[in-house]
Amino acid sequence: MQLDEFYGHVQERSHLDTRDRTETATAAVLDTLGETLTQGQAEDVARQLPPELGDRLADATHDGAGYDRDDFTNRVSERLQEDDPESDDVARYIEAVTDAIAASLTMGERENLTAQLDAELQPLFEGVTVDHDEREQ
Repeated sequence: MQLDEFYGHVQERSHLDTRDRTETATAAVLDTLGETLTQGQAEDVARQLPPELGDRLADATHDGAGYDRDDFTNRVSERLQEDDPESDDVARYIEAVTDAIAASLTMGERENLTAQLDAELQPLFEGVTVDHDEREQ
């Protein structure tokens, strides 16, 4: 998936009104996801994202935090409040970004990613809705 396609999907699905807000929401989710993953897993996922987004994920602070859904949502919300005072529906933003991430990954990489996440976060990367060729391992 190319960068414009990724942002287009996120913007459409999240109902964000500008590309800037879409980029801000995407960055907040990627940074928080990066905290949740180990360095190695983040690098594996990053290789399958558009380079600009992959670099952001790979450069995040990786501590394998193991956030549950509430923790993850709260961390994204904190990041958005700093940059986007209109961030009123964080859950929708998270779902839009994680759906685009999942659509960018091979099935095998999606499985590796979800295996490292808290059970409450795993559904965010399942049931991809992007109209995208199913990627094989």
